Amino acid sequence: MDPDVDPDVDPEQDREALLADRDRVMAELARRGLSVGRLAVLWLLGAVAVGGWAAVGLAVRSLEDGGLGLGTGVVSLALALVLLVPAAIGAGRWLSVGRDVRQRLDEWAALDRVTDPGLRVHERCVGWLLPSVALSLLGLATILPACVAITEATAASTAPESFTLGGVAYSLGLGVTVLLTGLLGLFQAVDHQLWAGRLLHPVPVRRGGGAHR
Repeated sequence: MDPDVDPDVDPEQDREALLADRDRVMAELARRGLSVGRLAVLWLLGAVAVGGWAAVGLAVRSLEDGGLGLGTGVVSLALALVLLVPAAIGAGRWLSVGRDVRQRLDEWAALDRVTDPGLRVHERCVGWLLPSVALSLLGLATILPACVAITEATAASTAPESFTLGGVAYSLGLGVTVLLTGLLGLFQAVDHQLWAGRLLHPVPVRRGGGAHR
């Protein structure tokens, strides 16, 4: 008998305890990846980016007016950089945190087959999915009129009085930012559901076979 092995310890019970701890950790990681805080941070970054695009629109309009508006345009461009650059860096960090959570989930899942249906965290996915779809539709609804305005101004010999480059730049920036914010939340929720489904219902591997002579 191995002197390092405690005869009173059942290896099977140890493994069951390890898997139970694994399920708790994975459930907590899944909730963390789809937490209200992460969704709020995503929306906050989107709001900061929207403010940056508003500054871009003001800068373009000020530069169009010329004269004293040039100074306002330069200041607005600086403000746009102050807002857009941190928003982009924050979005990268936000995505990095999501990848880290997924990597840790994959590492825990490699221990053994996952059977806990709570890993799907349906309620949290729905809480992410519905507002993300609404944001995506709002972004599209903002982008399309701006694209139509650009097309009409390009086709016409003279742009309509209501058409301004600053307004179009702001509308496009606003629409794209809102659309991307919605798509990021939508992808996070759908991707988690697909990932959990593959773990809980793995597709059996088909092996080649047939009659042998």
